[in-house]
Amino acid sequence: MKQMLKDWAIELVILFTAVVLAVLNPSKVYAALISANVSYLNLSIIIVAVALLSSFIATTIPKQTIGKVIGKQSGVKGVLIGAIFGTLMVGPAYMFFPFFKELRDKGAGANIIATTVGTWAIKIAWIPFAISVLGWRFVVLFNALIFVFAVFSGMFVGAFYKEQESY
Repeated sequence: MKQMLKDWAIELVILFTAVVLAVLNPSKVYAALISANVSYLNLSIIIVAVALLSSFIATTIPKQTIGKVIGKQSGVKGVLIGAIFGTLMVGPAYMFFPFFKELRDKGAGANIIATTVGTWAIKIAWIPFAISVLGWRFVVLFNALIFVFAVFSGMFVGAFYKEQESY
């Protein structure tokens, strides 16, 4: 029993807090559960899509092809592919880390992955809204700087991350 309390301490505190809140204000707890379920369903779609994409890459695309297109030797072309891919990605970063691992295992360069993660900060779907709130000059300059510095950070990662590539 003592070991169980130690292993599950955080979960038990959360459960206790949830029960107390449910007794004190059940309508807000119900609303929170509905919101949590909507978030879970939205995230599950992304999880399944990323899992399918990772599986597709793992089973169909040869390591040499990944290395040629977005490997360390792909040069500027590979960095630009990673940067453009990063701007198109949606969803939380932690969902894509297994996908990035699969790409790394298949020969993608660390510089490409770093550039992709850096350009992820550019949200193309939000640009019209951002322009309406912040103005086009700010949004264009800000996103251009994100893009440029993401490419530079990818170059730095590539320079400092000594990888063993065997393809």
